[in-house]
Amino acid sequence: MESRKRRRPVEMIERRATRSAECEQRVRTALTKLTKTGAPFTVENVCDLAGVGKTFIYDKRRRQLTEAVLAARDASQAASIARADQKIEQAAASWRERALDAEALAKSLRAEVKQREARINDLTGQLYDPEGNHLAEENARLRDQVNNHTHNLHRAQADIATLRRSLDAARANIKRERERNVTQLFANDDHSH
Repeated sequence: MESRKRRRPVEMIERRATRSAECEQRVRTALTKLTKTGAPFTVENVCDLAGVGKTFIYDKRRRQLTEAVLAARDASQAASIARADQKIEQAAASWRERALDAEALAKSLRAEVKQREARINDLTGQLYDPEGNHLAEENARLRDQVNNHTHNLHRAQADIATLRRSLDAARANIKRERERNVTQLFANDDHSH
């Protein structure tokens, strides 16, 4: 009866140990391949590439393997996040630099415009015609005259419009008065006959 006692045959134990070592080696190889790609990966990716299940990786008897897989996974994801953050930071720095350059350019252009305006004003103040008249003053006087004449023209046009309306009204009154007079004449002629 003691022979019926369940014992594990030595060959089965060795076969399991060999299979386990092969699987562990495949996991380490898969881990190396995935790490070399530089892409972020998960435990499922390691399992698929190595041809093992998650329970094999998370087995308590293989603590070092579990820790190695989890550490490599975390490192790959952290590296991916760090690269993305670095790209975002570079893009933001590039935009910041461009914005600062644009602001500096706008400021220098404003200063240049102010300098040119000041120079134009200085030169305008120095202009004289051949008779010795100061052109800036002459231009100002001519502008005032143009404004006055324009104002007078508008006022005259308004007066003309008013007078035209009055004339039309007077003509209409005269026409009515004539018609009334003609009507009265014919009415008086009819009564006298």
